[in-house]
Amino acid sequence: MLTKRMFLKGTVAALASVGSIASAQAKSVSPDTKWDKETDVIVVGFGGAGASAAISAHDAGSQVLILEKMPAAGGNTAVSAGGFMIPDDLNEAYKYLKASYAFSHAEMDEELLKAFVNGTGELRNWLTSLGDNVGMFVYGYAGFKNLEGADTIKRYRIRGVKGAPRKGSGDCLFDLLKGAVEKRNIPVMLNTPVVSILRNGDEVVGVVAKSGDKNINIKAKKAVILAAGGYEFDPESLQNFTMGYGVGAIGNPGNTGDGLRLAQSMGAKLWHMNAYSAFLGVRYPGYKTSVSISPKGPGYIWVDQDGKRFSSEKIDGHCQMYVAAHLDAIRHMYPRIPCYMIFDQKTVDKGPMGSSLGSGYAINREGHRWSKDLSKEVELGVVKKADNLTDLAKQIGLPEGALEQTVSKWNADMDAGKDTEFGRPLRAKGKGSYAFDGPEISAPIKTGPFYAVELYPTLVNTQGGPRKNVKGQVLDAFGQPISRFYVAGELGSMWGPIYQGACNNAEALVFGRIAGANAAAEKPWG
Repeated sequence: MLTKRMFLKGTVAALASVGSIASAQAKSVSPDTKWDKETDVIVVGFGGAGASAAISAHDAGSQVLILEKMPAAGGNTAVSAGGFMIPDDLNEAYKYLKASYAFSHAEMDEELLKAFVNGTGELRNWLTSLGDNVGMFVYGYAGFKNLEGADTIKRYRIRGVKGAPRKGSGDCLFDLLKGAVEKRNIPVMLNTPVVSILRNGDEVVGVVAKSGDKNINIKAKKAVILAAGGYEFDPESLQNFTMGYGVGAIGNPGNTGDGLRLAQSMGAKLWHMNAYSAFLGVRYPGYKTSVSISPKGPGYIWVDQDGKRFSSEKIDGHCQMYVAAHLDAIRHMYPRIPCYMIFDQKTVDKGPMGSSLGSGYAINREGHRWSKDLSKEVELGVVKKADNLTDLAKQIGLPEGALEQTVSKWNADMDAGKDTEFGRPLRAKGKGSYAFDGPEISAPIKTGPFYAVELYPTLVNTQGGPRKNVKGQVLDAFGQPISRFYVAGELGSMWGPIYQGACNNAEALVFGRIAGANAAAEKPWG
C-alpha cells in the first residue's frame, strides 16, 4: 500500500535528480553506519535562533553540539539592528500582529502567533538572566500605525557593556547569547557545513557535516534543530521565490538556502516563500553585500524609469520591495527596477546617508560608511550629481522633461501643504517608527546641486522555509510532524509579507527556546 509518507519520499527523490535539493539529499542509516561523533541535540546554525535553541536544550539537561558553516558565528542576528519586540500588552499585540496577516491575505497559524506573543512576554526576564547587569532600551515602535493595538508595540535593544569598545546593536544582542553558550561549555564547530540529513525511516537521527576535507557522520540521539537562516544569497531561490530581478541583500552572506534544501530533503512543507523583509538599497562597489540609504533630510522622492513617482516614500522600510516589484505587462518590463532616489543639497547637508539603525554586513563587518558630502560616492559613480534637474535626468537616462515635471509637481504640493499623489505626510503625527525619527517628513527639492541614486530591491531577510508547529517541529507536506526534526529563526518564519520590524529576532529567540526545550524532551533513539 502506498502511504502518504511513501509517496512524499518518492516525490522528493524524483525532484532531487533535477534540482539543487540533490546536494542535500537525506541519507538512510544502516546498522553498519559509522558514527564519528554523537550528542543528544544537534543545532545547525549559530545565529540568534541557534544560540537560543542550544541554551534551552542544554538547560533542559541535554548534550548539545552547534554546527556553523561560516568561520564566525552570528548569522543575521549579529549584523542586524539588534532589535526584538516586547509589547506592553500581549492581548493588544496579538490583535496588531493578526491584523498584519489579514490585510496582506497571508497564511497565518493562530496557535503559532499565540505562542510567539506569549513568548515575547518572557523575553525580558530570560535575556537578563543570561548575563550580568544586562540592560535594554526602547529604540522603536510599530511600523503600521493604523492597525489596532499599534500603541503597544515596542522595539528593544541590548545595551553595550560599559567601558567596552563600541559595537553594533546586533553584536550586543548576539554577544549576550554567545556568552551564555560559552558559559555552558556547549561545543561549537565552525567552518562545518551540514551537507545532508541522516534518517532512519521517517526519523531524523543525525547529519553529515563537512569537517576540513572530509565528511563526518554525527549522531543526534534526540533531535536535529535547523537554524540555518534564509536564502538571501542563493540565486536559484531568489529566481524562484522573489518577483522582479536584481535583488540584493544586506545580511549574512552565508544565508544561501542550505537549511531550505535540508528541510526539503525530508519532505518538509514550505510556506511564506514569497514573504520577506526588504527595502530599496544601493549596490556599492567593493562590498560583499548591498547597503542601505537613509536621508536625514526630508527633501527626497523616488522616481521610476519614466521619471515619475510611484509611491509614498515613507512606507515602512520592511515593505519597500513590494512597491518596486511591479511588472508592466504591456511594456514587458519592471519600470521600478532600478528606480532612483532624487534629492537636493539641503538634504545632503542634513547629514550622511547611512541608516541610523546601523544594520547590515557591509556596515558591521566591512566598515562601510557613506561620506558626509557624498564626494566619494560621486567619484565612484554610486551617486549622480548635476547643477540642474535636466542634466541629472540625462545622467540616469530618464525621458526628456519627465523629472523636471515630477519635481515641479512635488514642490507645488509641498508649498500647498499636501502630497496630492500618494498622501505622504509633511510632518510626523505622534511617535515615529523609531525613537530617533525627526518631526519633518517631507520637503521641497529646490536647492541645487541635485543628486540621484540608483535603487534595487534589497533583502533584510527572507521568511520562507519549512512550516513548523507550536513545538517547533518541522511539518511534512501533509501537516504531520517529522520525527526528531525542529526549526527556528527566519528559516520557515511565521511572518507573511507584512512584517513588523524586530519580530524576526524576537521569533528567533522565542522559537529557538521552544524548539530547544522540545528537542531535549525527546527520548533517545540509541
